[in-house]
Amino acid sequence: MKVTIAQIAKAAGVSPGSVSNALNNRKGAVSEKKREHIIQVAEELGYFKKGKRTGIITLVLYDGGETIVQSEQPFFSALIRGMEEGCYQNDYQLRIRKVSSQDDKGILALDNISESDGLLIMGTEMHFKDVEKFRHFKIPFVIVDNAYIMENCDFVAINNKDGMYEVTKLLIDRGYRTIGLINSLRMINNFKERKLGFLQALSDNDLAFNGDYEVFVEPHIEAGKSDFHAYLRQQKELDLPLPDAFVAMNDYIALGALRAMKEEGCFIPIAGFDDIEMARYSEPSLTTVRVNKEDLGKIAVKRLISKFENGEQSMKLLVNTSVVERESTKI
Repeated sequence: MKVTIAQIAKAAGVSPGSVSNALNNRKGAVSEKKREHIIQVAEELGYFKKGKRTGIITLVLYDGGETIVQSEQPFFSALIRGMEEGCYQNDYQLRIRKVSSQDDKGILALDNISESDGLLIMGTEMHFKDVEKFRHFKIPFVIVDNAYIMENCDFVAINNKDGMYEVTKLLIDRGYRTIGLINSLRMINNFKERKLGFLQALSDNDLAFNGDYEVFVEPHIEAGKSDFHAYLRQQKELDLPLPDAFVAMNDYIALGALRAMKEEGCFIPIAGFDDIEMARYSEPSLTTVRVNKEDLGKIAVKRLISKFENGEQSMKLLVNTSVVERESTKI
């Protein structure tokens, strides 16, 4: 039988209103000492323990200010479809909320087990310090599309390092010896991990990384095209060499670079990351790292449900990728 607010109030020696305020993190409504006492009593009575309560899972679109997470973009729309399917298969409803990293009150309000059974936090734009804001949450949560070491909470993420390693190795095996990196001006943890995989692939094959071949652009097609356009013109004006091939941090960056090269009348073999729908239809079609985005969403839902139904310890799950070779690296 579900533990009620009235039972907690009686055991804690406070009013039901105080219990409600404490459980819902209403700032200033109760003292921190009283809140901790109420939470402790609630835990002892089993209020936070396993089982379906509301039948709702909340997807939190965490806005870290990097303009990467946009639900209408192909990568994130596919990931959300996977979450929706995972919820449907397990008789849960998926509710979506957006919160800014600057909105401390909004973040605290998410820790409310009366509104949903758990949180799927889209952590793409989360930095290390952002994870700390959720560490003491009572509501179960899983951070999706990001993973940090030394953090004892649940993550379900892409195996970024291995994926970038494999696509860089493909270029090396095709005979390209100088390989550049088209990096993002908007830095997220996924991109940092991808660069590590890129550098590891070069090192393992006795190739040096030339910092002159690292280009920084906006991580969107049109803005990235403009930035890469400027890079190509600079290299031409200064009579500087270009690498044999490029790896881009994601497909949007790679597609923007392809468009810039076409306008400049040049071509450099290039690979992307994510395998968005547009990648196969570009001219030339884009070699990339395939991420099964819908599976990633379903796995995150499964992990969250397992966590709040079975009370399991925290896990970090990395979903493997595969390289899809197309025309952009065969020329």
